[in-house]
Amino acid sequence: MSKYLLEPILNSELVLVNNAKKLKENPDLLNEKYLDEIEEIREKLYELEQSTEKKLQKVKRELRDRLRDISYVTYTNRDTNLFGYMITQIADKIITRPQFNNYTFKDEMKSLGIQYVLLYTHKFDPYRQSEITGQYASAFAYISTIMFNAYIATINKHHKEQEKAKEDFMETRKLIHRDPNCSTIGPDFEDAKRRIQLPNLDMQENSLLKIMKSTTINEATEFWIPENYKISNKEMDFVMKYVHNISIRRIKS
Repeated sequence: MSKYLLEPILNSELVLVNNAKKLKENPDLLNEKYLDEIEEIREKLYELEQSTEKKLQKVKRELRDRLRDISYVTYTNRDTNLFGYMITQIADKIITRPQFNNYTFKDEMKSLGIQYVLLYTHKFDPYRQSEITGQYASAFAYISTIMFNAYIATINKHHKEQEKAKEDFMETRKLIHRDPNCSTIGPDFEDAKRRIQLPNLDMQENSLLKIMKSTTINEATEFWIPENYKISNKEMDFVMKYVHNISIRRIKS
């Protein structure tokens, strides 16, 4: 694991980022006396992480607790992009999950995820404990959850946009009832001067298509067809091609 994705180090950095925001609002909070110790403990924890000796677990716990405590009271304006690097690493890690593999807008997902993390860091409480396990809040779990939800939100947004586009497309193709006596496919011309009546239209599929293709259409034209004539997909496509010229209407008996 990367040194900067180690839970105690990530936890510490998240707390320092939150404290830096508070420091901007109240400069009197400045307290940098533990900065060197914070860096020393981080290095020790990373070294111990490589060890599997059980006797070192107590030492690790003590160092984690100390790091959390001194980070919590440290307020610094140090210029660092460390936290940005950390959450970028997490964003890259989560985006490799199988449920996100097939999306082409991964950069948008990661961008929103990072934005959400930076927006909601202030809600992280390092001393919050689980009522079940008694363990302290995990910065990695906190950030990962925000990131994951942002990815899902991006996917849902794209799905809604696709559904809206599909609905808009289908709306132009379906029969839209505009008055009790007729229904229309294509634009509803209020002042169409050209009306072609086809009361005896052959009921065979695409019969209307043959007539429309053989008709010169240079102006708004309404084709009036029998109520029970079934309009085919090819006829719908033809109408959409000439959407500004053709309207198919049927009289109900």
